[in-house]
Amino acid sequence: METHGGRHFGSKPPLFRVEFRGSVPGRDLKVNSRLRLTRGDYDAILRHLIAAQPDAEEVAFIFAAIETRGSPHGLLCGEWFPVPSGGFLSRGLYHLELTDEARAGAIRKAHQLDAVLVELHSHPYSHEASFSWSDVSGLREFVPHVRWRLKGRPYGAIVVAPQSYDSLIWTADSIVPSGTLDLEVDGILLRPTGVSLASWREERFRESL
Repeated sequence: METHGGRHFGSKPPLFRVEFRGSVPGRDLKVNSRLRLTRGDYDAILRHLIAAQPDAEEVAFIFAAIETRGSPHGLLCGEWFPVPSGGFLSRGLYHLELTDEARAGAIRKAHQLDAVLVELHSHPYSHEASFSWSDVSGLREFVPHVRWRLKGRPYGAIVVAPQSYDSLIWTADSIVPSGTLDLEVDGILLRPTGVSLASWREERFRESL
């Protein structure tokens, strides 16, 4: 698995500037984690995920270190890996399925680096970024497994659209996400739409009534 760090390609993709959403009844919706990246890594990852004329969703993995300063769940992008075409069982503009080998390779690399694994994938024609129903279904199945394999380390997931992104992070022993991931790019703070966490918590809130 060939990973990347700090590569910079051509003209710079725009930095997302998205306001964080409000709260869910009975629950505070707070960003409690942050992922720091260099502008070079940010540019390269976005260029991989959002092509000029996309014909399918793309996937990448970030291998992040846990920072001891600032946020209790602050992360620092160390290396990242763009999943090649051979890493998919199937994919199109509105769906994807990775091979078992691609998922296992990402988990193995995170274990070798003692890193937090953060998955990223694209919704190339979405206006407002959020995880789809099929995305959430896959996360419900995969997150407990990967966190068990990585001895309880946090797990992050990011979905990227052309003008925004959304994110989820798991840090506690629950299938419900603990919060979202801000992105900090060379000191500039970028915030997710918050749509997915609000929907997930709203669903759980209704189930508890």
